[in-house]
Amino acid sequence: YLNNLLYKFRIEKVKKVVSGGETGQLSIYNGLKAAKHVANDEKAIVLIHDGVRPLITERLITDNIESVLRYGSAITTAKVKETILVVNETDSSIDYVPSRNNSRVAKAPQSFWLNDILSTHEKALAKGEHDWIDSCTMMQEYGFKMHLIDGPIQNIKITTPEDFYMMRAILEAQENAQIYGVEE
Repeated sequence: YLNNLLYKFRIEKVKKVVSGGETGQLSIYNGLKAAKHVANDEKAIVLIHDGVRPLITERLITDNIESVLRYGSAITTAKVKETILVVNETDSSIDYVPSRNNSRVAKAPQSFWLNDILSTHEKALAKGEHDWIDSCTMMQEYGFKMHLIDGPIQNIKITTPEDFYMMRAILEAQENAQIYGVEE
């Protein structure tokens, strides 16, 4: 179906449509294998992004690429604005309250050298691990140092009706800024 849409609307930028896997990790792995094929074994950078984060900016993409070139990775984050509680699930008590200054929310994109992330996926799969929550957690566990990039506030995840309304408000504000010449 997607290939038909690409043809119908003459979208030539997309090099390959890849089926998802049973888990998020396996979906990413399928995409990484396709990226390896598209890259023809040349050294390449990959940005792993959530389809539910449509408000990505060109600046964020550039920052991720520059971070991979300089540090080997880029994990898009946002500063925590609310108090985070680490809880004991057994009795619903608070184990501790981390400082907001040292806390971030991991977002997307998460970016790496293709060979690094692909080989880490293969190591995890060889150990029977197929349900990592995200790429940065897996890469950190396998010994890679993660470099953080604070992303724009607008890089929200659209998973609930409330998120959709928030996205509409953001887009309307951006449109009004363009119309009335107001800088963000």
